[in-house]
Amino acid sequence: MSTYVITGASRGLGVEFVKQLKDKGHTVIACARAPEKSDALQALVDNQRIHSLKLDTVDADSIKAAVEKIHQLAPGGIDVLINNAGIAGERGQDTLTTTAEDYINVFKTNVTGTSDVTRALVPLLRQKNTRHVFNISSILGSVENTTAGGNVSYRVSKAAENMLSRATAGQLASENFVVVAVHPGWVQTDMGGGQAPVTPEQSIRGMLSVFDKVTQADNGTFVDFEGKKLPW
Repeated sequence: MSTYVITGASRGLGVEFVKQLKDKGHTVIACARAPEKSDALQALVDNQRIHSLKLDTVDADSIKAAVEKIHQLAPGGIDVLINNAGIAGERGQDTLTTTAEDYINVFKTNVTGTSDVTRALVPLLRQKNTRHVFNISSILGSVENTTAGGNVSYRVSKAAENMLSRATAGQLASENFVVVAVHPGWVQTDMGGGQAPVTPEQSIRGMLSVFDKVTQADNGTFVDFEGKKLPW
């Protein structure tokens, strides 16, 4: 069994990750800004295999404190990091109406937060041989597939996160890391909305199947929850 760290684990896809990984018998360290406020998450926590702790991905002190706690919970290292924390930004805004403040706010979580958490946890990942990092991205970050300007702060942030994934994969390839950007599908969550065609259960089941099958050859790829390779 493996040890997973998941960010953004208090709701939506994050909680479903915890649930399905618990069912599979893995150890999970579920991180969120306020994990104690999530009834769904706390119902899964047993403080044996499933732990929750506070981690605000845009706060350096919070990341440092969380990493110290993770080291206590998993002194032998962690196998998998799932960077799931993300925000949508101002919906309905386009390239002509999105402000610098909105770009910066979304980038702090979706790009620099992912970078800071990954950098902080690489030493613990190095302690194991698995060394998998999955960044939950979006097809909306695909430059090739973009033809409209809506939700631009989110789109641009996910394009940047994809570049971060690719660059991290290249940098850590010699250490046998596998870093993959993953599109979870259009999912029925607070972010995706009720009209989305994919349930959280379907999305997570698919992603975990993909995660279980990755090899070094998949390092630096961009795929969806069914394993289909996507255009950058």
